[in-house]
Amino acid sequence: MKIKKFGEFSGKSKPCILFVGPPGCGKGTQSEILSNKTGYLHVSTGEILRDSQSSKIKSMMKTGELLPDDIVAEELSKFISSNQDSSGFIFDGYPRNLDQKKFFEKICEDHGLEIVNIFYLEVPEETLQARIKERSKTSGRADDADPKAFQKRMDEYQEKTSPMIKSMRKSKSFYKIDGTQELEHITDDIFDRLNEI
Repeated sequence: MKIKKFGEFSGKSKPCILFVGPPGCGKGTQSEILSNKTGYLHVSTGEILRDSQSSKIKSMMKTGELLPDDIVAEELSKFISSNQDSSGFIFDGYPRNLDQKKFFEKICEDHGLEIVNIFYLEVPEETLQARIKERSKTSGRADDADPKAFQKRMDEYQEKTSPMIKSMRKSKSFYKIDGTQELEHITDDIFDRLNEI
């Protein structure tokens, strides 16, 4: 599927690309690379929520409480609205579950976004654990160094995110990528699929 150039959307819709997969699969890294190459805006809900001016959100995040899907969707919608001049959007790890997928579909409808590609980065669990352990040396995230925290994240992924990804597999825009390859090879696979740059 050839990714449309921004001009081909005629102002009626804007392209968006999704990266999905387990924690540590490389979603953020590939999102950044693609953003730099295309000029599309890299959208990380984690960063959006951390930057939120909402006292309620700040309070919930301090306690480590998971934010309700509707609040996440509301903040995401505000972010899209304030960045309407972007030529396209790259969503890093969102949606994460079937309920978020419903919210996301509504966001796409409201803001004229068109999903052109969904990239699923597939990586075995033992490789993910090794990557996150290595990442903990520089990430500054205490949960990266905690095996129990990793297992909790994987359990949540299997319970909530995996069914959501499974629901996307029938889409013509869905593309599975071997996330165990060298970084450059993964990027090459992505751009082969996009067939743009």
